[in-house]
Amino acid sequence: MVELTEQQIELISAYIKQNGVAQDELHDDLLDHVCTSMENRISQGESFEEAFHYTLNLFGPGGLKQVQNETFELLTEMNAIMKKLTFGFGLTSTFLLLAGTIFKIQHWPGANIMVLLGTGLLVLGYLPMILAHKLKESPKGEALLHITGFVGLTMTSVGVLFKILHWPGAAVMLLGGMAVLAFGYVPIYFIKRYKTSVNKPITLSSSMVSVACLILIFALMKSGNGIYYENGVMLNNENLSTEKEQVEAINSKLYDLKMDNNDVSSLKSESDQLVKHLDELKMELTAWATEAAPLEAKVADLYRSDKKHDLAISRNLILGTDDAPNTGRFSASELVGMFGEYRSMVLAHYPTELQSVMSDNLGLRTDGEFRSAQGEMEDWSQHQFGNVPLFTVITNITQWQLEIRQMENQVLLSKISRPEASNPPS
Repeated sequence: MVELTEQQIELISAYIKQNGVAQDELHDDLLDHVCTSMENRISQGESFEEAFHYTLNLFGPGGLKQVQNETFELLTEMNAIMKKLTFGFGLTSTFLLLAGTIFKIQHWPGANIMVLLGTGLLVLGYLPMILAHKLKESPKGEALLHITGFVGLTMTSVGVLFKILHWPGAAVMLLGGMAVLAFGYVPIYFIKRYKTSVNKPITLSSSMVSVACLILIFALMKSGNGIYYENGVMLNNENLSTEKEQVEAINSKLYDLKMDNNDVSSLKSESDQLVKHLDELKMELTAWATEAAPLEAKVADLYRSDKKHDLAISRNLILGTDDAPNTGRFSASELVGMFGEYRSMVLAHYPTELQSVMSDNLGLRTDGEFRSAQGEMEDWSQHQFGNVPLFTVITNITQWQLEIRQMENQVLLSKISRPEASNPPS
């Protein structure tokens, strides 16, 4: 097939521009179309002039100007639809996020669904449309700027969602998104502004302040109130352990008093067995977190482990998954059964007239519903292990051990206070 010379191509290009085609992309498309058509005609024996006039007539009475006008109308219509969709996504996501935040603060039901839908519209609708708009209308040299901004905002938004819903991976998403913004978007943005700025020192100082603010947010995520809460839970666990040991020492002396040994031997055996089972559960959880052997986990320091905040370890070990719920030795259902049996055994040591009153005041209650941090009602198992940090679960287990020893202590004191227990028949 015959190919046009560079001079002929330049002649056609100049004609297209002289006839009102100002948009570069449209000019290039028309030039390619006209050249291809003319080369086909010339290959069939027509002259350059004949092929040129024939190709131009294909554009209709309005010629090239009409093509440009119709293109602009189509693009304007598409832009209008795009703008309406973008505005709709942005407005809806903003409303849902604000409403979800208010519901969250007030502990009203439906907060999580609103936040989830709002973040979904923001990440899957609004931000991609804004990115497409920016890439299309901005110079090609700014593509990296818009892409890093999109990635950073998307990761940060998803990280905040995961944090609110207590899903694993929230910290990684948050830190990753803010890292992209701090070390990707912000430097690129201010470098471009610095090159075109009249007052370069002000531009440079503002960029340094922006990076410093993001670094401060990094620091706040690793410290702030969270560290005080963590230290408070750790201190509480130590205090509970100390109190448990004190009650155990008192109980040991109470067992030495003259009582019907057959009557209290089962109490001691059942109490020791349940406390030991909870000790083994703590060692198993610590072993998962510190990657130590179960026997080594007894002396392992959980609070130095990076996994002490993990939400999945206790959930996977004790609850299992939706497809494969755990029903083994350390399962939540096993704990509920053991707690129920122990409470029944303790109540059996009280006179019949006291059992109803004591039942309402004994520890290890697993019946009823509990309110989650999101204000939603859930059962005991989900409340204790569903979305709870590992170090908090360990503290709760220590609290249950203390309750066992206190219940044991109450039974012993009750028996000693009754004359028939203090002076058993020979």
